[in-house]
Order: sequence, then structure tokens, then C-alpha cells
Amino acid sequence: MGAVVAVGSVVAGCTGGGDPGPSPTVEEPVVTSPSETPEPTPTETGPVKPERPAAMERDDAEGAAAAAEYFASLYGYTLTTLDSTEWEALAHDSCGFCSETLEQVNWLRESGGTHAGGELTLEIDDPVKYVRDAQTGIWPLDGVVKQSAFTVVDGTGDEIASEPAGSREVRVEVGRHDGQWVIVELAPIPEG
Repeated sequence: MGAVVAVGSVVAGCTGGGDPGPSPTVEEPVVTSPSETPEPTPTETGPVKPERPAAMERDDAEGAAAAAEYFASLYGYTLTTLDSTEWEALAHDSCGFCSETLEQVNWLRESGGTHAGGELTLEIDDPVKYVRDAQTGIWPLDGVVKQSAFTVVDGTGDEIASEPAGSREVRVEVGRHDGQWVIVELAPIPEG
């Protein structure tokens, strides 16, 4: 699997209210009666935003691992919904994978393209075995990232890319900036 690239897109369904009808006049008394709140009708929605894990409050290797796993889980959500707010908050300026993903989001917004699938899950086994680099302050964490199959469609409706599900070993470099976790890079594990 070349680059870890994918996204899913589900069009969020919205229902618009029609004409609210005439307003009551002074001569017409308004009668209110207790009523039950109607059940919302199901609509097509995009993926649910991943929940930020409580372990991210920790300032140690377990907190770093939780931040890395959460960040990976945001990948499909970000590209599917084009909501990059949380992604940008966690992405360090020097992170190539992070900026490439944001470029994809911007292309999708501008072109009207969509992605379907491509969710990432990252598993870092035994995070306490990792030590923070004293010089850089970065935790280099190794794990396995799994990606679901995905399809990319351009603004004209043509499929321009697709990949089957796959996995690979990666290194995620996680640091702290202003007391918050940041992803410095996500890339294949360096050889040697």
C-alpha cells in the first residue's frame, strides 16, 4: 500500500422547514397545549466524530499513544466530512502526512469531490516501553495502522482512485506544544 491515503464521504441530509404559516393576529388568541417532542426522523449523516480519549490528559507515553491513536481515527472523519478543525489542532507544522491530508481536504472542498471509506485505526502495543527523546521532547511510537478500502470520486462523478483495505507498520512521532499533544509525523518505520 503506497501512501496511507483515503477518505469517505457521506452527504449529510438536511431537512428545511417550509413556510412557517401565518402568524396569529391580535384578534386570534394563541392557545398552547402540552405536546410531546416529535422523534427526529432519520436522515443520512456522515461518520460520527471520534471521541477524544481521556488518556490524552496524561503527560507520558500512554498519553502520547492515546493522542496518536486518536489522530489516526480522525483521518477518515476529516476527509469524509471535510471538518479539519481537530486535525489541524493536533497537526504540527512540520508533519508531512498531516499537511498532505489537509491538501486533500482542500482539494475535495474546491473540486466537489468525495471520498468513501478509508478509515484508519492505529494500534500501539505497550506504549510504556517508549521513552521520550530528551533532546527533541518527542515520543517515537511504533504501531500498526489499518485502513479500510476507499474510493475517491472527483467533482464530475468520475472515480479517480481506489484501494483495497490494507495495513502497515508506522512510526508516529508525538510531542507537546503549549501543553497540548501534537503529531510531528506519521510515516513508515525507518529501516535499520
